[in-house]
Amino acid sequence: MSDETGRRVGSKNSREPLFAATGTFGPGTAELYEFGPFRLDPAERRLSRNNELLVLTPKAFDTLVLLVRNSGHLLEKDELIRALWPDSFVEEGNLTNNISLLRKALGDDPPYIETVPKLGYRFIGAVRQLPKTVSASQERRSAELELVSEAIPERRRSFFRHWVAIVFLASIVIAALVWANWWNPLRRTEVIERKLTANSSENIVSSAAVSPDGKYLAYADNMGVFLKLIRTGETHSVPLPPDFSARVDDWFPDGSHLLVSREEQPLKASLWSISVFGGSPRLLVHDGSGGSLSPDGAHIAFSRIDLSPSGFFGREEWVVHSDGTDPVKVAADKADGSLLGKPTWSPDGKRIAYVRTKLAYNSRTSSVEVNDWQNATAETLFSDERLTFGLHWLPDGRLIYALGGAQISNWQDSQESSLWMVSLQQSGKISGQPKRVTQGHGRILNISGSADGKVLIYRSENWSPSVYVGTLAAHGTRFLAKKRLTLDESASHVFSWTPDSKAVLFNSNRNGTPEIFKQATDQPVAESLMTSAEQLSQPRVTPDGSEILYISAPKSSGPETPTSIFAIPIGGGTPRLVLKDLSIWNVQCARLPSTICLYSITKGNTNETFQFDVKRGKSTAAPQIDPRCGWSLSPDGSQLAILAVYNFNQDTIRLRSTSTGKTRDLVARGWNGLRGIAWSADGRSLLVTWYNHGREGRESALLNVTLDGRASELLHTSNQIYAAIPSPDGRLLAITEGAGTMNVWQIENF
Repeated sequence: MSDETGRRVGSKNSREPLFAATGTFGPGTAELYEFGPFRLDPAERRLSRNNELLVLTPKAFDTLVLLVRNSGHLLEKDELIRALWPDSFVEEGNLTNNISLLRKALGDDPPYIETVPKLGYRFIGAVRQLPKTVSASQERRSAELELVSEAIPERRRSFFRHWVAIVFLASIVIAALVWANWWNPLRRTEVIERKLTANSSENIVSSAAVSPDGKYLAYADNMGVFLKLIRTGETHSVPLPPDFSARVDDWFPDGSHLLVSREEQPLKASLWSISVFGGSPRLLVHDGSGGSLSPDGAHIAFSRIDLSPSGFFGREEWVVHSDGTDPVKVAADKADGSLLGKPTWSPDGKRIAYVRTKLAYNSRTSSVEVNDWQNATAETLFSDERLTFGLHWLPDGRLIYALGGAQISNWQDSQESSLWMVSLQQSGKISGQPKRVTQGHGRILNISGSADGKVLIYRSENWSPSVYVGTLAAHGTRFLAKKRLTLDESASHVFSWTPDSKAVLFNSNRNGTPEIFKQATDQPVAESLMTSAEQLSQPRVTPDGSEILYISAPKSSGPETPTSIFAIPIGGGTPRLVLKDLSIWNVQCARLPSTICLYSITKGNTNETFQFDVKRGKSTAAPQIDPRCGWSLSPDGSQLAILAVYNFNQDTIRLRSTSTGKTRDLVARGWNGLRGIAWSADGRSLLVTWYNHGREGRESALLNVTLDGRASELLHTSNQIYAAIPSPDGRLLAITEGAGTMNVWQIENF
């Protein structure tokens, strides 16, 4: 057997080809192998263990024969694939599945099959090859047949041989047809998954789409736009102007042009057509992102966007001709703050579908809408709070969508995700029950498919925040060093320190539901302070340092669901209820001699902030009402530092007196995109996080902003800094910092 270059299939040493036996015993014998309690008879296609017959799939059996015949030798993956499927192209996953089946059948005590990473497999069991002699009864039967044959007249004997040959050949043909039909390696028996990119957290894949013929992957990362031949992995960059940063949205049907969203400065996006062979990009839409080509290539559906440093959020859905002319608005945000995902086209091009999501504290409502775009009429197909924005309509009418795990809290979704499929009737109604396609590798973000619907790719992220602790120089103007404190893969957010500055208080979902933990800075393991069936968050220390306050919210709570503030002793113990209200999302206290504590609730697009007493509960005073914002209370309780929510272009911080309500603004010039805020330990400056996902990729910074607006950079990273909390003595800084990857996977046979 040879491959395309004439190289003989087999190992690089001089052993026999893969299908040859390792020894012979002369006439009347055949192969028979023993290893451990197993006996393998290739001719009879039998594998037994202690005389008990084991059942294997034909390809798994063939794989075992090859490994046993070449026991002790490394068999490379490519030669195994060519030997097992000589006339077909199959993915490596088929071979992996066969190896998995063999390991289950043979067990792993002791192991019989060794994996040589990135190369292949080796049979490492001790193998004995035995002579398989023809039995005496078989020899007697053969002799009897010969005597009978000699007694038959020549004419009848010729006739007999003729029909025996016909029956024999017919049996072989029938068996071969049944075999080929049932065990063809390309038969759709199971979903095949394959990872197409392996980018690091410093160079995440920001977007991707598969070509109409299913052969190429176009994707973008921090370094540019690339074209990858899926079968071989050969990758080339797409020539673009030096100042042109883009995300890949879709392919044009001609297979030679890409539809891309260009990220511009200031925060802005537009739709362009680029050739995979190079040349000047062509502008199609000035204000748009997340474009999708109709099946015939005549129209583009896209989103008018709110662009933030963390990505694109659609507020309207539009359709234009593929040259960018005649735009038509087909869906709006309903004035409820909902976000719209990237649209996908129905097979006939008459409708688009997209995911609509409305976010609220500790809750989210999501639904799939189908829109008859020529009439701008939308209907909700189904709702599920776990929906991500990933959605794709297949040519045969099936709709592929992605479901994440349950929402962990307002600040973190589950990293679990899976692809699901539902069939749609011609009318657009659901037919039958949803079917799970595959478990995703992380949180699935977007989905793309080939023109024939046989190949899907999806982009997923694995992203999780952890707690770090670092040292501050004198006056808190320089950050000297940091180390990771939480060493697991769970999502952990830090909110405060113990009064002695020796331990941090944080909430983590390491046990499935957010709970309250304490961990000393010199210890590797955290101490659990409070567990509950509800979601617990934001541990904060009371003014006198004797208790820890925290928010408790039911899972999947909505705007009208009561939430609670509880208190527990600083060392842990029985909780006591402080107060209840709707949608509590922030709670903070000052330090003695101040006794002021505040909490906020959400009502529509506004915040209501109340004072309360940690012993007596809610005050009767009227609340402070603001547009949606985040805030931090100064250590002495005299001021609030306020940042607007969802205004990612801001560089302004508002300071408000808690006694008089008087306000003034600080401007951190040159730092558009301020995200989170906290006070320094001495109350003389602010610790502000900044985040951007722009032309050069993701980047984040921690700033020290003085009360006259001077900003200095304490830390700069490609990860995301969520928050920074100083220790009471001002010497240490606890940081919530997230890191992760985004990559592309391919699935077939779905």
